Amino acid sequence: MPLYDYRCPDGDVFEVFFSMHDKPDTVACPGCGQNAVSQMPAIGPSKSSSAQMRVLDATKATAEAPQVVNSISGTRTSKRPSTPMTRNPLHHKLPRP
Repeated sequence: MPLYDYRCPDGDVFEVFFSMHDKPDTVACPGCGQNAVSQMPAIGPSKSSSAQMRVLDATKATAEAPQVVNSISGTRTSKRPSTPMTRNPLHHKLPRP
């Protein structure tokens, strides 16, 4: 069963277990007895080793100081072989890059 956070008017926050089907919007505060309102749950990636967290961390790291490319490296800098031309008339209708 999920754990839900509730906040009473006095500012106290407490947690209560409810099934997703039976979760009420308000419950009685165990400290003061007033109606406590359900809080918005924090939703996000739960595993710090997940691929999604690695992407978020990499995005945050490059937000302030992005990496600058100083030179082109790798095998793509060599001349590419030419692409063979097609003679099929239907290929002429395709969009060009």
